[in-house]
Amino acid sequence: MAIPNYYVPLLRWRAGEYRALKRLSDACRQRTVPLIEVLPPDYDFALRQPKKHIDEQLKPFAKQIEDHWPGRPALVDGVQIDPPTRMGDGRHPLAFIFDEARAKGLNLVPVTALDRDASYQQSVQGIIAADGRGVGLRCGLEEALDPDFEANVRGLLAQLGCPADAVDILLDLGNPKFDPQDPLIAIITSVLASGGIFASAKSVTMLATSFPDSLTTLQYGLDFLPRREWLLYKALMAALPDPVRRPGFGDYAVAAVEFPKGDMRFMRGSPNVRYAVDDAWLVAKAKRQKSNNHHAYPGLCGALVASGRFAGSAFSEGSKYIDGCRLGTEKMGNPTTWKWVATNHHITKVVADLARLSGT
Repeated sequence: MAIPNYYVPLLRWRAGEYRALKRLSDACRQRTVPLIEVLPPDYDFALRQPKKHIDEQLKPFAKQIEDHWPGRPALVDGVQIDPPTRMGDGRHPLAFIFDEARAKGLNLVPVTALDRDASYQQSVQGIIAADGRGVGLRCGLEEALDPDFEANVRGLLAQLGCPADAVDILLDLGNPKFDPQDPLIAIITSVLASGGIFASAKSVTMLATSFPDSLTTLQYGLDFLPRREWLLYKALMAALPDPVRRPGFGDYAVAAVEFPKGDMRFMRGSPNVRYAVDDAWLVAKAKRQKSNNHHAYPGLCGALVASGRFAGSAFSEGSKYIDGCRLGTEKMGNPTTWKWVATNHHITKVVADLARLSGT
């Protein structure tokens, strides 16, 4: 059975991430379907209140999609927004997002899960009825192993008015215990081999990450982090028996499952550049200074280029920027710059990896 050749990066839709998408090549765009988690407003710790009203937070979303991901499909998940939150006019935030997207002719699919509250599910039901693009169903591994999983999913789909062949299943492992790998592969195989909704769904994607919550344990200079989710996926594809449906691949790009939620005035990290290579990330990191931290970036980029693992400036827009920063032809940038650089290169690398693995 053929290996699916598409990639689902989970993105939180910060500026660095949507700028990364806009800079992808057309070939990468064709094989990338982002899973976007819509974020609530940042919290102002000084004033002890959100920095924005939810209306102000979500108003630019559809325009950002239109500007940075035009004409391409994306999955949109409102899991990060507090369930009681409503827009100023009383609409559910997810309903608002899709009303705005519909007016612009965007190709978005709502994502839900079995544990979402009734208002969320009602919003998804209305979106499915209006757009006819089906639904994304996000589930964890333990959830999928539940003997009642199939019945629960069928019940939800009936409630949503969505046929089973219009469901995109996102089997989200989060950051699992990757060692030992063989038992984990056996568990995933048992889920995929269970038939039912996994056999009839429009698509099935395995999503995971091994990127750490913090880079504090990494040495200064260059360090390697294995892309454990990619190694797991390759091993799973080799181990699955032929009749079993092969899932597509997804990860959290260059981010961890949990992202910093504390007072950012006191959470400034060390300058670093994250760069996907074969089966790993190469991370260049410098010691944080009290000022002028951006001055570290040309040296970090120089170390990456000289590492012997640099893919070349023509490989991705992210690689091009790294080489330009090293040479002084690009600005030293800021954290948003280095987010788009890392994310753009990572997506390009994973798409190339998948093409090689699937032989297409």
